[in-house]
Amino acid sequence: MRNPALNIRLLIVFSVMLTGFVISNFGFTTTRQSDYANEMTQAVDLTIKWFEIIQQQKEIRNIHSDAVSNVPNNFMLGDDYTTTTTTLGTLNAKEISANPEFAALMVRLIKEAGIKEGDKVGVILSGSFPSLSISTLAALQTMKLDALITSSLGASSYGANQEGASWLDMENWMIENGGLTYHSSFVSKGAENDIGLGLGDEGNIILENAAKRNNRKLYSPLCLSQAISDRVNLFTSNNIRLLINIGGNQAAMGRCTHSVSIPNGFNESIRLCDDENRGVIQEMNAVGIPFINLLNIKELAARYNMDITPGIQYSASPNLFMETHKNKIAIMISIIISLLFAFVLIPGKTGK
Repeated sequence: MRNPALNIRLLIVFSVMLTGFVISNFGFTTTRQSDYANEMTQAVDLTIKWFEIIQQQKEIRNIHSDAVSNVPNNFMLGDDYTTTTTTLGTLNAKEISANPEFAALMVRLIKEAGIKEGDKVGVILSGSFPSLSISTLAALQTMKLDALITSSLGASSYGANQEGASWLDMENWMIENGGLTYHSSFVSKGAENDIGLGLGDEGNIILENAAKRNNRKLYSPLCLSQAISDRVNLFTSNNIRLLINIGGNQAAMGRCTHSVSIPNGFNESIRLCDDENRGVIQEMNAVGIPFINLLNIKELAARYNMDITPGIQYSASPNLFMETHKNKIAIMISIIISLLFAFVLIPGKTGK
């Protein structure tokens, strides 16, 4: 025969414990400005300063994009197609990437990776996303990190694919006029096999001239496997603690079928493939190095509530600068109270 009093007590216990659960998960959370919001703002300001330098230098050289775009910073866009264009890219992705608040996102992601002032970070950047490269360098410099930078000069559509405005040109403009403290210590042509295959003679000559006028020696691997292993050896010997990849450099991504599934954003570890031609990202992650991957830009921007359909201005991204915190003490108290109620209200065995 059922005991009505026992049922009522059990219902009370269930209600109290459910209330404790709801309070612990939803009742003691606060949203406040990020602890590193100041660094994020500084990185954005530095990005804007460097964007302005790129604009000035392009105007001096009468270099203008053929892209039909009214977004802010549209001077950061390259042309639809040139002889140094490696692959097709979307205009929308390049417009999204020209938002200087990506510098704030990079500060956030680097902090999430546990990187601190003075730590060494490896960077692989291509000419495809010069805006993202600038935002990343601004974040690194603001955070006072040691950066080992490798770059490839080929670029997808609307990237740094204009003659006279390659990535190396932009990098040197910022060094000479904007106080950039980093430089690419390892420069390749990019494109197929990282040696400019598929660009044609004119495209290769333009990239070679870009290296010459910026006093850089081009790295020319014998094959893609060497391009991958040489970068891995460079990063490993310099004891980097984080790898950042910007764009789709073939050595970074690899040529294996799994390369397209390398996730965006910050990743502590991923499921690795055993393919012989896996890229630098997977090779470094195999030895425990986390990475930040910036490639599918629209997806990444949407994930952090950044503007994915910019018009004549970018919508603000206030969530980037905010953090949600739980009051752990209040949560523990609510759980203890719930347990005490359970202990008091559940009747013990009478022995009958």
